[in-house]
Amino acid sequence: MDRRVTDWITQGVSRVFVFANNYHGWAIGLRAKIDTGADRCSIDIGLAEAMGLEEVSEVKVRSANGVVRRPVYSAIIKFERNKYEVTMTGSDRNNLECPMLIGRDLLKEINTNLSSEE
Repeated sequence: MDRRVTDWITQGVSRVFVFANNYHGWAIGLRAKIDTGADRCSIDIGLAEAMGLEEVSEVKVRSANGVVRRPVYSAIIKFERNKYEVTMTGSDRNNLECPMLIGRDLLKEINTNLSSEE
């Protein structure tokens, strides 16, 4: 069955696998919320640290709570059948349903990848 980005957006939540930055490179399956209003992906900061994801920089992020500085982590994630190298901001998502948020940056890459497969 062919899937399109709009199918995932309509569903609102998808399963992804994030690869840990360790000797074994284990992948952890997560529920990820698809957020077309978010510029980039985000992951729970505690989870990112526990997985040993590499912190590559820091950015200022404007949210409903104002402007805050957040770490940026580099990771490889598997979404459906493809792997993507992404950068994600770290935030406290501990009390949210999904520990990861998929933003427009990854959605654009997924859409490009799906278009090239047709």
